[in-house]
Amino acid sequence: MFKSILIANRGEIARRLIKSARRLGIKTYAVYSEVDKNSLHTKEADVAVCIGQSEAKKSYLNIKKVIEVAVENKIQAIHPGYGFLSENYLFAKKVEASGITFIGPSWKSIKAMGNKNNAKKVISSADIPSLSGFLVKKEKPVENKKKAKEIGFPVIAKAAAGGGGKGMRVVYCESDLQDSIEAVTREARSSFKDDEVIIEKYVKGGKHIEIQIARDNHGNCIHLLERDCSSQRRYQKVLEEAPSLSIPEPTKIEMYKAAIDIANKIDYRGLGTIEFIVDVQSHKEKLPFFFLEMNTRLQVEHPVTEEILGMDLVELQINIAAGKKLDMDNDKVIPSGHAIEARIYAEDPKNDFLPSPGSIKALNFPKEGRFDFGVRSGDYISTFYDPMVGKVIVHANDREEARTKLVGCLEALKIQGIKTNTDFLSYILNSEIFRKDIIQITDLDDLALKFKKLLPNPTDMVAASLIILNSESQFKNKMWRLWGTASANILVRHQEKSYSIKVNSSDGKKFQVNFEDGIFVVENVFSSKKNISFEVNQRLISFDFQVKDKILNLYREGIKFVFENITNTYQGNEGDAQERKIIAPITGSIVKILVKNGQLVSKDEAVVFIEAMKMEFKLVALKSGKVIGLKNKKGDLIEKGETLLEIE
Repeated sequence: MFKSILIANRGEIARRLIKSARRLGIKTYAVYSEVDKNSLHTKEADVAVCIGQSEAKKSYLNIKKVIEVAVENKIQAIHPGYGFLSENYLFAKKVEASGITFIGPSWKSIKAMGNKNNAKKVISSADIPSLSGFLVKKEKPVENKKKAKEIGFPVIAKAAAGGGGKGMRVVYCESDLQDSIEAVTREARSSFKDDEVIIEKYVKGGKHIEIQIARDNHGNCIHLLERDCSSQRRYQKVLEEAPSLSIPEPTKIEMYKAAIDIANKIDYRGLGTIEFIVDVQSHKEKLPFFFLEMNTRLQVEHPVTEEILGMDLVELQINIAAGKKLDMDNDKVIPSGHAIEARIYAEDPKNDFLPSPGSIKALNFPKEGRFDFGVRSGDYISTFYDPMVGKVIVHANDREEARTKLVGCLEALKIQGIKTNTDFLSYILNSEIFRKDIIQITDLDDLALKFKKLLPNPTDMVAASLIILNSESQFKNKMWRLWGTASANILVRHQEKSYSIKVNSSDGKKFQVNFEDGIFVVENVFSSKKNISFEVNQRLISFDFQVKDKILNLYREGIKFVFENITNTYQGNEGDAQERKIIAPITGSIVKILVKNGQLVSKDEAVVFIEAMKMEFKLVALKSGKVIGLKNKKGDLIEKGETLLEIE
């Protein structure tokens, strides 16, 4: 067994690797960038070494520096985690050349399967179906368009070295192809230091099923069942679960065999995941499936497999890398119960899922569940890396029990200081398509639009008015009394819309709430500091809430509605002035400027592209006019709220 391991990663996965290595008695070395100096993984490792500036390409993607640290400290093995250098075959090759063990497959296997274009070549002779596609030739745009037309639109442009849902754009028509290729090229170069792009036929819907395999250095290969990763938004996995209950057993058996055949064909070593798209709309006993890609590393969603099998997959990885034989076969791989994982992102679902960097003022975990997080209270979420801050994993006897348990965990998880996607996750988990296990790859895009437009219902407004009455001093003495008749007019704002509510009461026990065209009779009100319950039109209702200053957070079925009490507050109209300005929605850097001062632009025309947290955002003109006030140039760092230009 290894005596020392260097962990070439950061955040929650670095902490996860440290945990298993420590249990095995292995000394751990962490590397970190300047911005991560005080992060948890540097504190938990036995030794921590700074390897460069905050930008990933100057630290976590710096192959030379990572290997230098390992050699200087006489470290025996390097674990790359996931992301960063985990699927960079040049990194694995140089690690092996330095005499250090790479905890993962050989560089040849990574080169064969870590690149989507190479992977398609490998499986073409293995009688495994895959989607038609081709490698983009950047210098031949006309040829690219011709080949895409032959495949038939829509197509999807993908980063060949991509993973984790990054670097993917659906192209519905020929006129959008070149812009999409350029955007994916930039994302691929930034995230993976490899700007190869492939075009594939786009298949809407289907189930995304992946098979976890393990293969040792002695030719023994097993599968560790499957995971259903169909809950995706823009091809970014959001929820994962195991096992998959929506795929018939005959189809699973065929996918198990295909996955093992691929691993054996390339003489694979270690853990790997083969991903398929399954055509569940065919309604056949054996559903058609197509190869998507192989991830030659540990997956973000590996905990759900660990939970149903009672295994430590990181320990298994380390043992295989150390030369140990697998001590099990597939007869012993028996699942117990059901597990679901939710990825927690620092992003704002109500604002086009823009990343939400900033300081975490408070982070409190529920008593139940597994929480794989890379941050703590007081940590700063920077714009330099992926916006995922952690994962919540639950395990239960069956799927429905796991679903309700996860909803409860998300409601109890408290993260203050940044926006997160926890409300959106609860919304998905409570949706009919998730509860019925019929969710497909593109369904979350529609759910995301519905969630963004989700407005409070009349009962929410009744609760909000009662809470404000009970918490605001200007109302409290007026309304909550046992005699006389009183009324109050309350004005609240939710997102950009204001709502007027009128409340009448003659005794402080029974209320009449007028909202829009509805009249609601409220009785038996009970309010504590964090919960309110009441009967409205003879129906018992209960809400959790939080009040701070003029802000009210109201929770209904895991969904948070944020109200601002603007009673007696004048609201000015700055609509025209705001339409003139192109304002940075997030701190980041400028990657492309499409206009110059004095240029005429049309409404909705793209003017600037910015990059933050490994994602690219397009800013468009909100009105037609002439560009003025442009001062920035490509590569400039910009702050959230900064005016980049104006439209005169």
